[in-house]
Amino acid sequence: MKGSAGLDRLKLFSGTWEVKRRIIDRFNRSLVTFEGQAFVTPVQFEEHGDTRSGDVALRSSRTYRLDETDDGLVVRFPDLSEFIRIGEGVSQRLTHHCGQDLYRGRLFFRGVDAWAEMWHVRGPRKHYLSLAHYRRA
Repeated sequence: MKGSAGLDRLKLFSGTWEVKRRIIDRFNRSLVTFEGQAFVTPVQFEEHGDTRSGDVALRSSRTYRLDETDDGLVVRFPDLSEFIRIGEGVSQRLTHHCGQDLYRGRLFFRGVDAWAEMWHVRGPRKHYLSLAHYRRA
């Protein structure tokens, strides 16, 4: 059945999520935090919240397009270029090249009410570790 893996994943994770993210920025030797909400629909992942580094706080957001495929879900940037592909596994390894920066990630699906993502990013412009926890709102 076309798109069954992606469609099943979308049905399970559609809704509103509370997000907490910690980023260890090794270039700047700093800790960055993000707290906010993510909204998942059949066609979009959208996140809004506050990013803090030291005494500085900024309102932040990001948006991705979601497309189902025969073997999972394609997550795309707003310009429709591919970011990652999500399959069926409860633990998945991901890789994305952004210019000369390499993103190595992991997704951990802990059930229908919690999941986490981890990214280790390294390159000439970036060097950080990010860990985000999502809990259904």
